[in-house]
Amino acid sequence: MTTMTNSGRPQAAPRRGRSKAVRRLVITLVVLAALLVAADFGAAAVFEHEVSKRAKAQFGLRDDPSVKVGGFSFLAQVIAGEYDTVTVDAKGVPVQDTLRDVEVHADLRGIKAPLSDVVSGSLKQIPVREVDGQVRIKAADVNHALQENQGNSVIASIKNLTIDPASKALVATAPADGGETDLDSVETADTEGSTAGVRLCGTVEVAGLSTELCVFSIISLEQDSIAINAERLELRNAAGATRLPSAVEDTILKVFSRPLPTGSLPFGVTPTAVTVEPGLLSVKGKATDVVLGGS
Repeated sequence: MTTMTNSGRPQAAPRRGRSKAVRRLVITLVVLAALLVAADFGAAAVFEHEVSKRAKAQFGLRDDPSVKVGGFSFLAQVIAGEYDTVTVDAKGVPVQDTLRDVEVHADLRGIKAPLSDVVSGSLKQIPVREVDGQVRIKAADVNHALQENQGNSVIASIKNLTIDPASKALVATAPADGGETDLDSVETADTEGSTAGVRLCGTVEVAGLSTELCVFSIISLEQDSIAINAERLELRNAAGATRLPSAVEDTILKVFSRPLPTGSLPFGVTPTAVTVEPGLLSVKGKATDVVLGGS
């Protein structure tokens, strides 16, 4: 519709109808996008719950592990029936009577599950193309194991145990008499393999002085365990570097030399490496063609 101006020229009427249509379209698209996002999260929650139930049974856990689906758009993955990545984390896992707070981590890739089974919740088995598994032992559990191992009071009062990587060459190289290891060079870890260097440090009392005890060790991969082989130790306090009688040092090294049970890696993963991270000792491994929930 047009109107006439005083000059006789036509003038277009306001486009209110078109503006309303555009607003309605925008609102419809926003609502649709919100529904798709909600559906995406809802479908992901169902699948994560199904994986968590099977992981709990396969790990022998008391609580459901945390499960997170990765990759862009879960709905696109569920329609295709294959999921890019799924991360499973379980914390506070006890191993035997020694360790109380082990962490179990697994990255699953190439997970197959039909759309109909996900929607109905009838998933029985979940084939997985590849799994990277890891078991992590924290410093508090290592300290508990050392106290259990000592059988005497030489280091009964060790506190604030820390774990840090060290190269195997550094572990094997003691400083000159009266010298101290340069701690700035300690955190140079070796390439992942069946052995690794580690520095275990804690606070103890020596002759009434608060003293830092550092034990340089090699950890190695063994059947369902990490073996610690203590090589040498250093003591530091306000008086500087301190030495203990050889017999006492040997006793301390024997206390630190022990296996730490890790249990089996998740999903039948074969252990391939031990690693050291600040605050953690871990075992890693890989597996292919795994069936989650299979016998």
